[in-house]
Amino acid sequence: MDKTNAPQFINEIADIIEADPQALSLESDFRESADFWSSLVGFALLTFLEDQYGQVLSVDEFIECKTVGDLYARAHGKGE
Repeated sequence: MDKTNAPQFINEIADIIEADPQALSLESDFRESADFWSSLVGFALLTFLEDQYGQVLSVDEFIECKTVGDLYARAHGKGE
């Protein structure tokens, strides 16, 4: 997987989950890294993936994602 855009993606995820982007990596568990996790944060991530990357994930597919890297792979169409 090409990780050229990973830093920008991590910054965008950090903004959504209100986490320090310096503390995040592709290996980070995005739910545990969030200051406050809720279904609204999850919905914001799903909306981000759809709006910015055209990737629509089902709830089950989203639940399978554990790390920022999992979301990155889905955003870039890898992980189906």
